[in-house]
Amino acid sequence: MNKKFIEYLVANKVLKFGDFTLKSGRKSPYFITTGVLNGGKSSYELGLFFAKAMEKSFGSDFDTIYGPAYKGIPLAVSAAIGVYRKSKGKDCTWLFDRKEAKDHAEKSEFVGAGPRDAQKIIMIDDVFTTGGTKDGAIKKLKSVANVDIKGIVIAVDREEKGIAKNAIKEFEEATNIRVYAIEKISNIFKYLHNREIGGQIHVNDQIIASFKEYQKQFGAKYE
Repeated sequence: MNKKFIEYLVANKVLKFGDFTLKSGRKSPYFITTGVLNGGKSSYELGLFFAKAMEKSFGSDFDTIYGPAYKGIPLAVSAAIGVYRKSKGKDCTWLFDRKEAKDHAEKSEFVGAGPRDAQKIIMIDDVFTTGGTKDGAIKKLKSVANVDIKGIVIAVDREEKGIAKNAIKEFEEATNIRVYAIEKISNIFKYLHNREIGGQIHVNDQIIASFKEYQKQFGAKYE
């Protein structure tokens, strides 16, 4: 359990509680968004968390970090800086896509390094719910070049069902691409339940009950 990361999510209001409709259409009692991280300090710290996760999962076997637009854009830049700082010199490049291709000048669907054949890419994002966004991003990359997707690193695994079982497991089996999470949502709620952080209890009995009910409907552990 990454306690420092969990407390970072809470302190920076990345983890929110309430009633949210996700892109998948599911109604969730919580929401995770790194889009609130608009400062240098918080972005740098998140980059270090991602850098540690990438080093643990891939060592140094990658050269580019790809962040799907839009929220993935600052994540890719922050993670590249984090890798440089943590590795004391590994200068990996970053890449992101445009939602719409430019119709003038360079007319590219991408900004940054690549895509190019044999490019070793790690994709990063804030969460994994059903995997639809990740699948679309991979197809977009491979439509341009024969890139080598080494894997995906996400901030939080929501531990949700796909079609029949854990969505990440389904995605990995379908794509042969591994997904790594800095932390799992079950660990986050377990750690925060009735724990005071910053002078406040963020997950009380009512919130944990809503989370458990949501997990009964949409949750799925690894098999």
